[in-house]
Amino acid sequence: MRYRLAILCAVATLAVSCFKSVTKDTNLIIKTLIQETSGGANTLATDTYAYACYTGTDKWMVASYEDAVARIVTDSLGVERITAPDVESVPFERAEDANYYISLPLTESPALVVLVAPSQRMYATTFKYLNLDNLYETYITLLLHPWKKAPYTEGTQQKGGVWTIVPPAPEQSEDSNTTTTEQNEK
Repeated sequence: MRYRLAILCAVATLAVSCFKSVTKDTNLIIKTLIQETSGGANTLATDTYAYACYTGTDKWMVASYEDAVARIVTDSLGVERITAPDVESVPFERAEDANYYISLPLTESPALVVLVAPSQRMYATTFKYLNLDNLYETYITLLLHPWKKAPYTEGTQQKGGVWTIVPPAPEQSEDSNTTTTEQNEK
């Protein structure tokens, strides 16, 4: 009798677990901080936004700050372009505080995630792989260093992924465009 009861409980447990919903979707929630000078205080970025393109491979990139702002990603060979992201971020406010988070719902993998910080003229990219079951929200804090002069990485695979961060793009003025054009004509 005890064996029948144990078998019945095991069958019931298996039957219930077979109907359990498993999803790999996640809501990527990003908080962006800015460190203006080396060793300086971290301040909250209030104007960032993000988008994602479901690229199918990790052979995609953002070619420039202007492309990041225009939401254009390019394959690594420079042949194909995606000009409309699959998903865009929305503001996200946690119940316990009013910080400036953004939320990006991801449903496919790999996703090229692009974060843009217009006030700093910077952008960051990462490939997000959805490989964990039932992780409904993924919180990430990203620290931008506008004082750095070369691209650098932040984060780890264990803590939400490795981000490639591109330093501030130089501002283009009409004078510099005219000078470049005049030099090319000479």
